Amino acid sequence: MHDDGSGVVTVDAVLDPGAVQAAEAGGGKLEDRVRLGDLAAGGWTVSPWARGADGSATLTLSKPFANPDEVAGILGEVSGTVGPLKNVHAVRDRGAVSTRYDLTGDIDLTALAAGIAADPDLVTKLTGQQVDVNALDAALADQLASSLSLRVVAKLPGGTTTFVGEAGKTVPIDASTAVLDLRRIGLIVVAAILIVLALVLLLGGRRSRQRRRTARTGRFPPPDQVRDRSPSGP
Repeated sequence: MHDDGSGVVTVDAVLDPGAVQAAEAGGGKLEDRVRLGDLAAGGWTVSPWARGADGSATLTLSKPFANPDEVAGILGEVSGTVGPLKNVHAVRDRGAVSTRYDLTGDIDLTALAAGIAADPDLVTKLTGQQVDVNALDAALADQLASSLSLRVVAKLPGGTTTFVGEAGKTVPIDASTAVLDLRRIGLIVVAAILIVLALVLLLGGRRSRQRRRTARTGRFPPPDQVRDRSPSGP
């Protein structure tokens, strides 16, 4: 997240060598077996697969957000309703002299599910090919429990915090930073100085007027207090 609350969600999906081999079983290519067209259509920037020397492969996805309220929806696209990211929200709270940034939620690896049954289109296609959807979903869920690892990195103004999921557990996400707004602090200080100067000038002006009144009163007493001090006649 940037200072103004905008930012980007980046997802690095890493397949180990075994997963790559399974995806390419039968002579297919990973780039063809994993369809990514829907991601691009949904506003995600999709990088080409990056092959590792050990046979692994990494896919990087990114999607920008204009304000923190959009983060929950974007992560919902990543995790879905049955995925490991739960109730993740980002907040930007601008105070008088500082701005607070928060990312909260959970990494839940207690009951992982593949989510096949939650995709009606996929269920229809698999059923049409006489695939037992429930059995496939359960088998994939078992594999996820032993093979999926997840790390969340919260890069907020003022600091970066990393949270690592633990198999069979729920790990809370609670990242928070506060950044002083030096420009606003400077404006407040300048305003305070101007107020003090205005008070000094106001009080000084009043005292000056009072002194002038006193001086005039001393030199020109009221007529009824003036005594005839002219010399007496012969």
